[in-house]
Amino acid sequence: MLMINIRLKFAKGNEVKYISHLDLMRTFMRAVRRANIPMAYSGGFNPHPEMSFGAPLSVGVVSLAEYVDITLAKEMPLQEIIDGLNKSMPEGIKILGAIELPERFKSAMALITHAEYSMKVNLGTVDVEDIRGKLFSFINQESILAKKKQPKKNFQMKVVEIRPMILEMNFGGCTEGICNFDCLLQSGSKANLNPDLLMQAFAEYAGLDINRITITREDVFVEKDGKLVDLLEYRD
Repeated sequence: MLMINIRLKFAKGNEVKYISHLDLMRTFMRAVRRANIPMAYSGGFNPHPEMSFGAPLSVGVVSLAEYVDITLAKEMPLQEIIDGLNKSMPEGIKILGAIELPERFKSAMALITHAEYSMKVNLGTVDVEDIRGKLFSFINQESILAKKKQPKKNFQMKVVEIRPMILEMNFGGCTEGICNFDCLLQSGSKANLNPDLLMQAFAEYAGLDINRITITREDVFVEKDGKLVDLLEYRD
C-alpha cells in the first residue's frame, strides 16, 4: 500500500496559546477531515491516524515554528494540503510550509535538538545597564542552578543544573518597564530547558521581581555537522 510521509510547519498564535497539546491534536484531526486529506491509519483493533508532533509546546507560549509529521494513504499536492488545512483551521493556527519525506525518516520529535525563544518580561523601573551587566556575569558562570517543580511528585522543588543547556542569552533593552530577552536553548528528547525556568533563575540571581513573562518560540532546529538546520531544510 502506498504511503506518503509529509512534514508540516505551522504557527500557534496568541488566539490558541492556552490550548493543551491534546486539544491541538484534536484540532488538527478535525481540520484534516474538513480538508478531505487522505490520512493513513494504523492497524489493529483501535486504529489511529498516523500523525506525530514535534517537541510539545508549554501552555501559554506562542510559537512561529511547530512541526507535525503525517502519513497519507494516497498522494496529494503539498500546496493543496497547506491551503486546505489553512481554510479549516481556527484563527491562530497557520500552516507555513510542507515537505515530502522519504519512506524511512526520523520524526520531528526525534530530530529537534535546539529552540530559539524571545521573551518580554515586565520588570517595572530598572537600570538597563545594571541588567546588562548582571546578565553578562550570570551567563558566564560555570554552573547555573535552577529550582524546578516536579508535577509528578506533588510539585516538590528539585535543583537542576541548566548551564550546559544554554547556548545563548541576550538582552535587548527595555521600553516602559517591558524588557526583551532572547535565548537559544537545548530542546528535545535528549535535553530540554524551559525558557521560563531560565528567566526565573536569572531573576533570582539578579534580584529582580518578575511580574509577567510573554514567551514566543521563534524557531526549532536539528543539529547537523555542527550547524543548526531548519526541519524543512534538513536532509538525512
